[in-house]
Amino acid sequence: MTSQPQPEALRSYFRFLPGHEPDRLRQIQHLRYRVYCREFGFEREEDCPGGLEQDRHDPSAHHCLLQHRRTGEAAGCVRVIERGHETEGLLPLEEFCGHSLTHPLLHPSRLPSHMVCEVSRLAVPAIFRRRAGEQLSPFGKQEGLVRSEEEPRCYPMIGMAMFLAATALVGFTGRQHVFAMMEPKLARLLARSGLRFTRVGELIDYHGKRAAYYINHRDAERNMIPPLRRLYLGIRQDLATPVGLPAAAGGGRR
Repeated sequence: MTSQPQPEALRSYFRFLPGHEPDRLRQIQHLRYRVYCREFGFEREEDCPGGLEQDRHDPSAHHCLLQHRRTGEAAGCVRVIERGHETEGLLPLEEFCGHSLTHPLLHPSRLPSHMVCEVSRLAVPAIFRRRAGEQLSPFGKQEGLVRSEEEPRCYPMIGMAMFLAATALVGFTGRQHVFAMMEPKLARLLARSGLRFTRVGELIDYHGKRAAYYINHRDAERNMIPPLRRLYLGIRQDLATPVGLPAAAGGGRR
C-alpha cells in the first residue's frame, strides 16, 4: 500500500495567507458563499449580494485564506473573532447560541474579555474535500487540478490544517480562551491529533447538530502530536511573515 503523506507535505501544494487585504477578504467571502450558500444551503442567496457571504464581524476579524499553489484557487478559509467588552462585542456563539452554553466556568462572559476569542467560518469547497474520483464536485471536474498522486491524498488534512491556522491566528492576538461551534465527531477527530476541546454547551441544531467547545491556546500548542506540530510551525511562519508578526517557537504574543 502507498503510505499517506506527512502533514507538512500540504504546504508543498497550498499557501496559507493572511486575509486582511481587501482582495483576499473578498476571495474568502466568495468561498464562504460557495460553501455555505450554494453547496449546503446554510445561508440564503438574497443575504449574500454579489456572491459574498459576510457579516459585521469580518472587518475586525483575523482571517486565513488557503490558496492552491498551482491554480490560485481558494481552497479553504477560517477566521478568529476577538470578544469585545460591551454587549455589541459578543461572540457569534453567544449571540446566536448563548442559550445552549451550560458550563459553569468556561463561558465567554465569565472569562476576561480581552483574553477570549472564537474560531468560526471554517470552509473548504467540495473539490478540495474529496480525493480525485470519489465524487464529482458541484464546481466542475477535477481534471487539470491535480497533477501528482500525493496531492489529492493531502486533501483530508485540509480541515485539520485550517484549525492549525486558526491556532496560529489566536497566538498572534495574544488571546488564551478559544471557543468554537462544531460537530462532536469533529471534536473527537481533533482530540486524536492533540487538540482536545472541552464541550461547554448542549447539542443544538445550528447548521447541523453542533455544540459549543472550548480550548486553552497554550494547551493546544503544547499537546499537538509531533507531525502536526511541524505543520503548525510552518503555517504560523507563513501567516506571520507577510505582516511582520513574530513566528518564534513557543507561541505568539502574550
